[in-house]
Amino acid sequence: MKIELTDQDPVKRQMAVEIEPEAVAAETQKVLRGYASKARVPGFRPGKAPLSVVRARFAKEVQEEVRDRLVSRSFQEAAAEKGLKPLGDPILEEVSLEEGQPLRFKTRFEVLPEIEVRKHRGVEVRRPDETVTDADVEKALEELRDAQARLEVEEGHKAGTGDVLIADVKGSPEGGEPFERERMFIEIGAPDNLPAFNEHLEGATVGAQIAFSMDYPKEHPNPDLAGKPVAYELVVHEVKRRVVPELNDDFAKDLGEFESLDDLRQRVRKDLEHRKKHEAERALRQSILDKVLMENPIVLPDTLVESEIRYRLEEVVRRLMMQGMDPEKLQLDWKELRNHQEEPARKAVHARLLLDAVARTESLEVTDEEVEQRLQRDAEALGQKPEKFRAELRKQGGIEVMKSQLLREKSLDLLTSVANIQNEE
Repeated sequence: MKIELTDQDPVKRQMAVEIEPEAVAAETQKVLRGYASKARVPGFRPGKAPLSVVRARFAKEVQEEVRDRLVSRSFQEAAAEKGLKPLGDPILEEVSLEEGQPLRFKTRFEVLPEIEVRKHRGVEVRRPDETVTDADVEKALEELRDAQARLEVEEGHKAGTGDVLIADVKGSPEGGEPFERERMFIEIGAPDNLPAFNEHLEGATVGAQIAFSMDYPKEHPNPDLAGKPVAYELVVHEVKRRVVPELNDDFAKDLGEFESLDDLRQRVRKDLEHRKKHEAERALRQSILDKVLMENPIVLPDTLVESEIRYRLEEVVRRLMMQGMDPEKLQLDWKELRNHQEEPARKAVHARLLLDAVARTESLEVTDEEVEQRLQRDAEALGQKPEKFRAELRKQGGIEVMKSQLLREKSLDLLTSVANIQNEE
């Protein structure tokens, strides 16, 4: 077998392979014998037809199978001989197979880039501020109050921001299909409402009949409304006033765990400090990684980038379905979605390749004990028995994925431990 390897760039390779006529003839005989053992040829008992007859009757099929077998096997052997680990399936560019001649073919494929990590130690970064202020605590308490708000019916009340209307709604988009909803819950001031919609509902009372028109922006997510004027008619059946509880000891006690407002305030501060510390740590590690990535530009294999983009688009579909939405009915612009995912996908692939290179450079390893600890923790988080979770992971090849994740975490731990971290002033 003759092999000619060409480097097209740091990750792209082209390989031309030539297989001797003797090897082609031997493979042809194997395939012919396989056909002869099963072929039904008129005038012969099953499996008893001469090879010459089988060859004449199934010439095209035999040649195609010989070609496919030899190309597949020879590509793997040639790649191994050259010490290559191709990413994904190779692209067959040329193939030539004629009677009595060598089999020749060319393939194009990608490999992982060779990475010599540089400037990954002593990265200068600032630690994000972890201070929790009194204002932070008061804001969190206000959010708690909002979460505990009640809706009450008050005779003669005029609807305002935060109040809820129960109304029959008719809408007529220009050039579109009219729609109608009975006893629809509408929160005035809700983020999903357009400002103009909220304005027309301010001051509404029970029994009010409201008619108005408004223009929807072109970028509105609902394609049936985007860029169109819509005429609305509403009949208000109920107005529920939003009542926010007072911030006092009774409020704290109603939450069930606290004796006073001071107790609640202390817990809120403690929770905020815990959360801010973890957010600061994540931001610090990301900042370190970003700087190391900038110091180590890499030519990324398109195979890995496209795989990451597909995974991210599949995640979008899964999230929509979990929310009860049918992606096929949403008229999504998949080209735009894909373009939106390309840059973060490239960054994710870059980070994985670089962290793997750091692990090799620093001789980092993951022990079986560390894998088992992570497995136990993940099983507990999912509410599964470790034995069942382990078996399922093995079945799907997840153990190796887990090892890779742990090794990358170790790499990032090391980058953080050797960074030059300054505290925010």
